[in-house]
Amino acid sequence: MLRHQLPAYSPLTFRAIANGCRALGWSSSDVSDVEAIIRSVYEPRTLVATNSGTSALMVALQVVKAASPGLPVAMPAYCCYDVATAADGAGVPVVLYDVDPGTLGPDFDSLRAVAREGLSAVVAVHLFGIPVDMTELAPIAEDAGAVVIEDAAQGAGASLRGRPLGGIGSMGILSFGRGKARTAGRGGALLANDAHGAKLIAGSETRLVPASRGLGELAAIAAQWLLGRPALYGLPVGLPFLRLGETVYRPPSVPAVLSPVAARVLAATWPLSSEEAQARRRNAARLQQNLPLDAAWRVPIPPAGAEPGFLRFPVVVTSTPLERLLTPQVRRLGVMPGYPRSLADLRGFRHRNVNPTGTLVGARTLAASLLTLPTHGLMSERDLGAIEEWLRSIRPQSGGVTGIRADRVAGEAVPIVSRSSGRAADAERRA
Repeated sequence: MLRHQLPAYSPLTFRAIANGCRALGWSSSDVSDVEAIIRSVYEPRTLVATNSGTSALMVALQVVKAASPGLPVAMPAYCCYDVATAADGAGVPVVLYDVDPGTLGPDFDSLRAVAREGLSAVVAVHLFGIPVDMTELAPIAEDAGAVVIEDAAQGAGASLRGRPLGGIGSMGILSFGRGKARTAGRGGALLANDAHGAKLIAGSETRLVPASRGLGELAAIAAQWLLGRPALYGLPVGLPFLRLGETVYRPPSVPAVLSPVAARVLAATWPLSSEEAQARRRNAARLQQNLPLDAAWRVPIPPAGAEPGFLRFPVVVTSTPLERLLTPQVRRLGVMPGYPRSLADLRGFRHRNVNPTGTLVGARTLAASLLTLPTHGLMSERDLGAIEEWLRSIRPQSGGVTGIRADRVAGEAVPIVSRSSGRAADAERRA
């Protein structure tokens, strides 16, 4: 069987699964041990442990809706479809702001435009572990009277100005699902990082149904541990009904409490996440050096003071259609497209968008042009070499991309243009 690399990997051990087995049959849903671990890292005012990151975001949107009925929530037009699922489950009206392909963060001009009529919340999403510039986002939300909900589902191991992603906004969302940098198989958490957030989520535990017994979760975790390795990943990928490698919009389900099984698995896998984050950063830096010397291959620029987590390494490619680049052989290297549609074009969600006339050029550019390279710790020297060989085969000339902030063509820095912030472009010109 052909080796098939995972696009993303969650550190998971047999010992963690055995730890989860010990929770089977418990009548108690106590998850205080893992809550203590989360508190030690993020230092929230309070937190609610849930059965998924989507559930955590859904609860956050529900409490915002209750506090500011009728006002819409601003969401990025390009992000994980689970964000749309949470909005559907909460029943909130949504306005979409555009996303800057040069940063993967908000197009701040677009965000200011949708904020003018007032908002209940602004959802900031750290895509692939690339931090959003929360310093620029915060005053826009404040002027609109909106609370900041920071979706750090993909942000484990990343930080901004010394703070872990998820611990910066008034409310933070964590996810511990399959493919996340910290995993319990399933699970999530809603954090309140300031007094306003704590007031909003007070009593929100009552919105959660009881935890599952955990048998189904344990089976899924065991399958993830067994098959989530390059030598065997081709087996589940070859089963069409699993739809692995596809980006699928899922209807909402009722939020639940984090199960004791998931909590025990998470407590055992948490210590592995720091070393895994370091491996992802090393691999991302290495792959970047082999990107084509072409201004149409662009690496998003993180804000000042950011340490990306690189759940995957995103590259915006505007020179070649992705379907021509991402052959079956290339996909077996773990190279995958990003989300194939903006939320504005997502069937089943478009009705919730109350500003459907927005152009959203950046989001639609990303849907057509973003690909991701694997960075995780299961990448062997052979795996990295295979991706580097593929990158060299499509390079127009010798050399490599130097640094996180610019492509280099004929010795001149070519900036990754941010349509929303002239400061990023100016910084490039000075580099």
